Amino acid sequence: MIERRMLFGGHYAAELEAPEVYKARRQRVVEALGERGVAVLLGASDTRSYGDVGTFRQNPSFFYLTGVEIPNAALLFSRERDELYLPARRPALEAWLGPKFGPGEEAAAALGFGAVKDVQATEVVVEARRRPVPGFEDTLADLVVAGCELWLPFPPPLLSAPVTPEQDLVLRLRQKLPNVVVHDLTPILTHLRLRKEPGEVALLQKAVTVTAEAVKAAAGVLRPGVSEAALEGAAYATLRRLGAEGWSFPPIVGSGFAGCVLHYDQNIGFCQAGELVVVDIGARYGYYCGDLTRTFPVSGRFTPRQAQLYDAVLAAYNAAVAVLRPGVKIGDLRHAAYESLKASRLTGPSGVPVSEYFIHGLGHFLGLEAHDVGGEGPVLEPGMVLTVEPGIYLAEEGIGIRIEDDYLITEGGAQCLTPAWLPREREAVEALVGRESGR
Repeated sequence: MIERRMLFGGHYAAELEAPEVYKARRQRVVEALGERGVAVLLGASDTRSYGDVGTFRQNPSFFYLTGVEIPNAALLFSRERDELYLPARRPALEAWLGPKFGPGEEAAAALGFGAVKDVQATEVVVEARRRPVPGFEDTLADLVVAGCELWLPFPPPLLSAPVTPEQDLVLRLRQKLPNVVVHDLTPILTHLRLRKEPGEVALLQKAVTVTAEAVKAAAGVLRPGVSEAALEGAAYATLRRLGAEGWSFPPIVGSGFAGCVLHYDQNIGFCQAGELVVVDIGARYGYYCGDLTRTFPVSGRFTPRQAQLYDAVLAAYNAAVAVLRPGVKIGDLRHAAYESLKASRLTGPSGVPVSEYFIHGLGHFLGLEAHDVGGEGPVLEPGMVLTVEPGIYLAEEGIGIRIEDDYLITEGGAQCLTPAWLPREREAVEALVGRESGR
């Protein structure tokens, strides 16, 4: 049974940090804005089409600064203000979706804001007279007129991309206030989100541990003839049983040729004897994402050819990890893995070195998103979390092999967040296959 009080904040996340944590993050943003800066963020909407499935998920940066999971919220904060704007409560709607915080002192105290206001303009009665109360956009307009400068997160400047809610908001403001000054908040948010705080690391560790349990569960039901969907189902049942909200990205369970398709997520095939199956999945826990990959032999043992290729990928993984430390870039790790594959002297079916079948990046940052902010440009620093995932894909042979773990950069190097009991070594990986069925 869930307490009625828990529903007021949305409570989709398995775990939230204390309101003071999010308030401190907002304060760090304020310190980078300047005297006249006002930060503005829009939360995710709850717009869905008929038949849509899945639960609401807040915008990652909005969640990072608020911990608030209520749809259609807005955030406005500066040196003088710390305000959350929420839709007014609607009892008729709450009968369908449950009670949610609305404007007022109760929400401000519970969520850690200076004020929680109505996102829409309203009015109050004072001494028998109706007086207007500005909503979110009216307040923004007043601040612009007063000489404040707005900071909003914007996407990369691609003309083909759809207009975001933040861009649309600025367009509306400029129709009435052409002199509005706007800055991109994205670099500030990226800088902060890249370096994980201790509470974030703890949530990431839980997400990775649950993911590892799910990978192990998938291996346990693997045998010739079993469906990819059965492996996905075993993994999902495990991560939900262990408290995760759900997947951090569409799960990949690709056997045979499908294992050579990097983002294969249909999971409709059947695992055949002698094939390999790539299981690339991630659990989301407290909004933070795990992302692990293991490659299993369907019959329980790698063939000699598969074993050679698997060991080459594992050697490439180890080569990348050997240089993983502060001061390097993700590209440096890929180069180390590539050179290791090249040194193996193994070739594909056409005689091309297997290093040329390593067709993707070495990894990506991990956090509130599976592919978290940052790209491949930043120099690694303590507190950053990233994946290490070399792989090779020989479609002509129906062999795809990928090995992936999640690492925290530390002062002295890097810490693997994947539990030690989820193996990478070939014989130990073989031992996981079909364990549930008693093989």
